Amino acid sequence: MRIDGFLILDKPEGIASFDVVREVKRRLGVRKAGHIGTLDPFATGVLPIALNEGTKLIPFLNDEPKRYQGTLKLGEETATEDHTGEVVARRPWTEATSEAVFLAFQSFSGRIRQVPPMFSALKVEGKPLYRLARQGLEVERKEREVQVFEIGVEAVDLPWVRFTVSCSKGTYIRTLAKDIGRKIGCGAHLTQLRRIQSGFFSIDRAITCEELGSLSGKPEILRARLIPLEEALPGLPEVIGKRRLVQKVRLGQETRVRDLSPQSLSEFDRGTRVKMTYPGEGLVAILKSEMRHADIPWTDSNSVVFRSLRVFHPPSSRGGVGKDALRRDRTPHVLADAAPKPEAEGFHSKNSLSIT
Repeated sequence: MRIDGFLILDKPEGIASFDVVREVKRRLGVRKAGHIGTLDPFATGVLPIALNEGTKLIPFLNDEPKRYQGTLKLGEETATEDHTGEVVARRPWTEATSEAVFLAFQSFSGRIRQVPPMFSALKVEGKPLYRLARQGLEVERKEREVQVFEIGVEAVDLPWVRFTVSCSKGTYIRTLAKDIGRKIGCGAHLTQLRRIQSGFFSIDRAITCEELGSLSGKPEILRARLIPLEEALPGLPEVIGKRRLVQKVRLGQETRVRDLSPQSLSEFDRGTRVKMTYPGEGLVAILKSEMRHADIPWTDSNSVVFRSLRVFHPPSSRGGVGKDALRRDRTPHVLADAAPKPEAEGFHSKNSLSIT
C-alpha cells in the first residue's frame, strides 16, 4: 500500500536535512521522499517531508513564506555567520541600547538586499560556495533581493537579542543577523534558529524524530499523522472533477469548456494555478488556467480552460479513476512553464540521524 502525503518533522539540531529524509525513507520503507526548504544543520524546527506522490508538489511549495524564531549575539562576527563558525571579528557592544536594537530591526522590514554567505549551497561555475569556503577561498557574490514580511524583537538581554521573522524563500537568517549587527555598529552572529512555519506547514503539527520511529510498521497510525496532498495547497482555487474528466486529465489532455460545469469551479484569474480533486481520491492534478473564471465562454464547448502542470497517480489501495489509462500515458507530467526544481541540499553535517 503506497503512502502519499506529507509529514512535518521537528528537525533536531546537528543533523542535515538530507539525513532526515534518508532516515524517513529507511524507517517508513517509502520509495520516494524529499523535503521542502533546507534547514542548516544547526537549525531546528519545521521540515516538511513529502512522501511518494507528495514529492511532485515540492516545486509548488518551495516558494511559500517561512517564519522563524532566532537569537543573535552582538559584538562578534563568524566565518559562517552563525555560532558554528570561527570568530573573525570582535567589536564592543556595550554602547548598544535597546532603542538602537529596535530601530535596526525595523530597518530590515520590506524588500531588502543580501549578499549570500560563503557557507551556502549556491553555486559559482558549478561549485557550491561552501566547498570553496572550506578551502579558505572567498569569491564575489551578487546581491539578491528578498522580502521580509514581518520582523520583531521578542527580548533584549544584551549582548543577546531574541527575534521573530517572516520572510520569502531565499532569505538567509544568518546574513540578516550579521547585517543587523553591522547596522547597530558592533556586528553579530546567529546563535539559535528555529523554523516554526513553512507555508501551510506549522510546528503545531510536527512530530519528533522519536515519534517517527514509533510509526514504523504501524500504517494506520502513520496515516493519521499524514497530511493529504490536497490539504497542502489550501490557497489554490479548486476544480472538482467528474470521472470522465479525471480520466482525460490523467492522460495529459487539456480541460475544455465541455468538461466543466459552473458548480464545479471556484473563482480564478488567467495564469492561476488550480488544483483538481476527485471525491474519494483527493488530488488529481495541478492545472494552469488559460482564462479568467469570469471569461469562460460557456457557449463555446471546445475552448481550452486548463492545461496540466502536474498529474498525480490515484491511490494504489483503490486502483483509482484512470488507472488503466495511466499505463498508456507517455506525456510529461510537468510542462515547460511549471515551477522550477527545488534548490539542492546545502552542506551536510558529519552526523547521521539515529531514530530509536
